[in-house]
Amino acid sequence: MPLGQGISEMWDAVRDRVEVAGHGPTWEVTAGSFESALAYARERFGDPAVLGRSDRDRWWPRVTLTVTTDPALAASAPPLEDVATPRIPAQPTRGDAADAGPSAGTEPPSNGTLPSSLEAIFAHQEAQRRARANNEQYS
Repeated sequence: MPLGQGISEMWDAVRDRVEVAGHGPTWEVTAGSFESALAYARERFGDPAVLGRSDRDRWWPRVTLTVTTDPALAASAPPLEDVATPRIPAQPTRGDAADAGPSAGTEPPSNGTLPSSLEAIFAHQEAQRRARANNEQYS
């Protein structure tokens, strides 16, 4: 097998790997896409309810789904259609960004343009992830 083909196959295998964290009845399933994470969760846990979604790392996309088989938690789960697409945060206008100051979460690029909607999504999700990590650390 040529070296390039072996590296390509290894790259695809690593990118498509699925990671599972947690213990019953709630788990976090991480995969390369929403569809693959959901397919794995359904295969492994039956028909779990999806409680939430977190997208990370713009250079190596990973989607983490929080799933549960607990009926009490499943009752509060959002509709799957709402979780299937990531939430796009509102884009600040030039006046809002200037008034918000450094605590706004994202700073405009140095060239003076506003961040793209994709940049805003990643910044919003990263801020939420940091807030959850800080809450878990101090609880």
